[in-house]
Amino acid sequence: MEEAVGSGALPADERLATADESQLVAACIEGQPEAFRELLARYRRSAVTLAYQMLGNMEDAEDVAQEAFVRVFQSIASFRMRSSFSTWLYRIVANLCFGRRRRARPTVRLDSVREPAAADCTSRCVTEGILARQVLAIIPEEMRMILVLREQEGLSYSELADALGLPMGTVRSRLSKARTAFREIWNSLSEIGAD
Repeated sequence: MEEAVGSGALPADERLATADESQLVAACIEGQPEAFRELLARYRRSAVTLAYQMLGNMEDAEDVAQEAFVRVFQSIASFRMRSSFSTWLYRIVANLCFGRRRRARPTVRLDSVREPAAADCTSRCVTEGILARQVLAIIPEEMRMILVLREQEGLSYSELADALGLPMGTVRSRLSKARTAFREIWNSLSEIGAD
């Protein structure tokens, strides 16, 4: 049996996991806390990962993700579904990260980059994971954000434009520059490690 929610029907609680984003958002607007919990379950990890890639600190990343979901909860009624929920969430996370970095202005030290924790990761995988984190720590935050959203989160160009509030041409240009910068730094650090 299904419950009616606003203009659409949301599956019963046990079937929330199969509801699409728009159904969950509509249910949140109607005041169903189970729908918000489902959105949180679906997107929390991505929000934390994005914040970690931007900030380089898991505690700060957890704080940003939590703050992002508080903001989502407070303003879900004003969300107009012009973009996907995930794009809206990534924009909130990105803005919070930019704000936190502006306030803190920390100096990123290459020796502070953490090693991946995968138990079955080969030595090469560990080395490349560390190197990738080092490169991301070095490149400017605008480049880092667009690379993480595109390459790790898989956002399309139009989703990137929405999430970052940029014109499509700027997205393409910035992504190209970010990939070039990443590749150049990667190659220079790889050469240093080979010595």
